[in-house]
Amino acid sequence: MAEYDIAFGERLAETARIVAADGLAQLDAQRTVLYLSLLSVEITLKALLEHAGIPLTEIRARSHRLAELLSDLGRCEVEVEVTPGGNHYVSASRLRSCTLKDGAAETTVGAVIEAESQGASTYPNQVRYGNVLRHFPASVVAQMAERTSAFAREHWGSIRVNANHQQLGTISRSE
Repeated sequence: MAEYDIAFGERLAETARIVAADGLAQLDAQRTVLYLSLLSVEITLKALLEHAGIPLTEIRARSHRLAELLSDLGRCEVEVEVTPGGNHYVSASRLRSCTLKDGAAETTVGAVIEAESQGASTYPNQVRYGNVLRHFPASVVAQMAERTSAFAREHWGSIRVNANHQQLGTISRSE
């Protein structure tokens, strides 16, 4: 049985969306949505990596560091239809460039996940605790969780470790 479950990640994303729909004026509502959404992304990324064949010890070593989990996704590939009837494997890191919208503004899954390096509250502790909460709007982070879950469902049947990365072993952090 798998350690990480995409259905659990999906349920967390759904719950975050429901809380967000109830209103985000209060700080506790924002914290709840941010926390559930980021937890959803963590579980979903870990499930994808496990399903692709990344060893559990490597996945667990990432702890809650979403940027590193997303980077590890670059070691994997997914099948996509490039032309009608023409499927090819491409880097699973394409999740990074999936767009998210907030009114007229746009950002990407990668930008939201990398927000900690730009001063956003660190997940999970600074999202759960403290007087100051700095992050993308909770509605955008909830959208990211849903997009990550949808990506996982869409590519669940084809995700695999890239053959080049299997031969290389552990990938350097610069990748």
